[in-house]
Amino acid sequence: MKIYQFLIAGAVALSALPAMAGAQEAGQLQDSTQWAHSPAGARQALATPDPQPAPPPAMTIDERHDWWVAIHHSPDHGLHTDLCIAGAENEVLMVRADADSLQMRSADDHWTLTPGSTGDMTVRIGAYQHVFHMQANDATTLSVDLKPKEMAELLNGMERGQQATVQYGERTVVNMTLTGSAPVLDRFRGCAETNHFADLGHAPDSRANPF
Repeated sequence: MKIYQFLIAGAVALSALPAMAGAQEAGQLQDSTQWAHSPAGARQALATPDPQPAPPPAMTIDERHDWWVAIHHSPDHGLHTDLCIAGAENEVLMVRADADSLQMRSADDHWTLTPGSTGDMTVRIGAYQHVFHMQANDATTLSVDLKPKEMAELLNGMERGQQATVQYGERTVVNMTLTGSAPVLDRFRGCAETNHFADLGHAPDSRANPF
């Protein structure tokens, strides 16, 4: 699953909160006025709470800065986490971790890839440079499995840098800002470690201090 869909859903939900709160307050005022002039049965029906509140969403946004977001998925309403995801809203660079694998992904809804086809994707961030041998999961998504050390080096490069250049083969080059990625990727590291998917180290120059 791609991060863009989760981001849009989360952004819509978050942006709707103030409006929902305002509507709720207005509704409560209106209801209180109605109760003053309604029969007892109607007042009781209006006052009866929902016996089964809606469960929390399976996808939860953990951290969001600029165009970067970290998300986790829970299969059982928050008791456990089975997937950690972080990446850019434009989906050029995404990382994911679960109990079976660590992956770097890149996606574009305009691609028409042949599933299973392969190609090289070069990521350059300052002194960091690596060629990833990608495979198409579907028509719009490329992925590659990484070892913990490879993932940690990629995260280190992204958190230290300000700008990334992503090159697909010898043709397409995409430049993207890394502003806002550091706290998002740090949250991804924590998600992977807390849920025993992988130890990806700590963010470069991070300082643990409760004050």
